[in-house]
Amino acid sequence: MRKLPLLTLLVLGCASSLPASAQTVLRVSNWLPPTHLITTEILQPWARNVEKETEGRVKVQIIPALGKPEAHFDLVRKGVADVAMSVDAYTADRFKLPDAAKLPFLSDDATSTTVAYWRIHQKHFAKHGEFDGVKLLTLWTHGPGYLHTSTKPVRALGDASGLKIRASGGMGQKIAVALGVSPVFAPASQAYEMLSNGVVDGVLFNNQSIPAFKIDKILKYALVVPGGLYRDTHYVIMNQKKYDSLSAEDRAAIDRVSGETFAWLAGRAWDAGEQSASKVMRDSGYEFISPSPEFAKQLADRLNPLEQEWIERVRPMGIDGKAVLVELRAEIEKVRAENAKK
Repeated sequence: MRKLPLLTLLVLGCASSLPASAQTVLRVSNWLPPTHLITTEILQPWARNVEKETEGRVKVQIIPALGKPEAHFDLVRKGVADVAMSVDAYTADRFKLPDAAKLPFLSDDATSTTVAYWRIHQKHFAKHGEFDGVKLLTLWTHGPGYLHTSTKPVRALGDASGLKIRASGGMGQKIAVALGVSPVFAPASQAYEMLSNGVVDGVLFNNQSIPAFKIDKILKYALVVPGGLYRDTHYVIMNQKKYDSLSAEDRAAIDRVSGETFAWLAGRAWDAGEQSASKVMRDSGYEFISPSPEFAKQLADRLNPLEQEWIERVRPMGIDGKAVLVELRAEIEKVRAENAKK
């Protein structure tokens, strides 16, 4: 070989010791519309926080879905996607513990339930391994969910009889049955198609999702129950091997902008979105129906047994469900007070 100058050899030697790229790209599989609040106000701000906190060493790229919404836990676990968000109710057989945060009448906002749910999960649920196999980045709940209908307002319990209502799995299905409607399972992203084709007469949804999924022109009525009829719980997860492959510095940076910090971000985004959506709905003539005292009591009688059912369901796991729910409600009030001060 022709001899190379000493300086050239030194440069080549140094270059060969450097990684091929100084930047790690995390691909987030996202099954929601690019304009949805979760995309624009939760995932994208978190992505920017990751890039800022890692000083650009880790870049987050949000890409179109690599599979169905309900497939995203396994897509991340297997490394098909690096990061994803989904709703645990879509695979209700995998999760029992999150149902605590879905129970009726918990709260009129998302921030208090979201942060309280994260804290209760960390203290009581994490050790039971429902998220084993992935790195859990955060959890959140959307705002209080109500019964939304298209042609028939629900002003009394009998009005709900015979209605076909889109509901998420698990607790959502149980709440629908308790209300006397016929639940039809589907991810939120299928709501427009199902309503347009007459497959369902309404949905169990939070207000923000009504204009977000462009169904505010189809639906006309909402049964608004204090504390909500339910709320879905969401998770954001990362492939464990991908997380472990990062430097200790970058793992610590991601942890700083995830967990409870991420939960606060998500909860506040939902609350802002709920306010905006409710105004859009009112301006379009949407009718919000408050239950009469008699109807409210009937709803409580139908729905309150779900709490005891959850307590019994988690007892074999060694969880004192009654004590956990007392603590969850106390934590919701605590977070609400904290949020008021910020």
